[in-house]
Amino acid sequence: MKRLLVLIFFFLSSAGAFAQHLNSFVDYREYFYIFDHGVSHQQEYQVVQSHKVGGKCLAYVDNLGKFKVYYDGVVTELERYNIGVYVATEHLLVYKVSQELMVFDEGKIKSLVYHPAYFGVGDSLVAYLDRASRYLTVYYKGDIFKIADGLLAHPAKTMRVGDNIVGFVDDQDKLYLFYRGKIKELIYNPLNFKVSLNTAAYVDAMSGTFSIFHKGDIYEMETFAPTSYKVGDDIVAYVDESGSFKVFYDGEMTTISSFKPDFYRVVDDMVIYGENGVFKLVYKAREYTLENYIPKVYQADQATLAYIDQFGFLQCFFKGETHTLSNEAVRDINVAGNTVAYKVGLNTNKVFHNGQIY
Repeated sequence: MKRLLVLIFFFLSSAGAFAQHLNSFVDYREYFYIFDHGVSHQQEYQVVQSHKVGGKCLAYVDNLGKFKVYYDGVVTELERYNIGVYVATEHLLVYKVSQELMVFDEGKIKSLVYHPAYFGVGDSLVAYLDRASRYLTVYYKGDIFKIADGLLAHPAKTMRVGDNIVGFVDDQDKLYLFYRGKIKELIYNPLNFKVSLNTAAYVDAMSGTFSIFHKGDIYEMETFAPTSYKVGDDIVAYVDESGSFKVFYDGEMTTISSFKPDFYRVVDDMVIYGENGVFKLVYKAREYTLENYIPKVYQADQATLAYIDQFGFLQCFFKGETHTLSNEAVRDINVAGNTVAYKVGLNTNKVFHNGQIY
């Protein structure tokens, strides 16, 4: 999903990898529609104040300020007023009402904590510091895990939340991971670290060694710290100390080039990068050349990349295949999961989903 940056005081990474089927759009009358599995449903007759698209649900604040969620074909009003920040991920809807942190999970509402000191949201978990108990706590698959005690010292000097991983450095400068219900100690005194789906990358401050944790295994990738690195879903892209551009995917490392790319981004399953002015992408360890120029406008999520080409037409990369979505100018593009909503002509709304245009 769109890599969410909804973390109070800390960074969080993005989003899981499954075929999201939801999106939304507004027609020329400003009616609000929800697209679900190939069918568009008109939900509101007035402009909504905001909305967030997740993998299993779509949340929005309607014109009157009511907070609603679309889940399993049904719209439910969750709160009438005072909705604060809210985040829709692949599996969860997390929101605050006044100072209470709530989660909507598989159609059920659960109160997590009142007035958390901070919290972070991943695709399948929520991490937060309970002000009252001083415990660093994780909600994961319906259960509550207390992963660090803050009674004597702050439980997390630094915390990052990924899709299904929480990484934190305690007051003794030890790096820990919460992964699949268990806590694993990694190293002492990390220089930096990043987390995503099933994956964590980190640099040892003492030795400079660059390592990757992936699905319970640890890989020592480089003796010297990379000049930069970014993490995604089962993937890590980095530029090593010699300038070589490399990608680790699902336990294997591939050298993409012997020189630094013009730029690179990791979005869920994909590494998007520029090489000598050429627009390229790595998906599941395979390299693709998309254009011999860098598009000015593009959006990406999960395994989908949509961009405006040099003629103003909409092109799309989806799971290893390219598609031309429009042979005329488009506007109002929104990539959510593996769907692309866009507007063509005067007022025609279209959605690309699972290889088809609706």
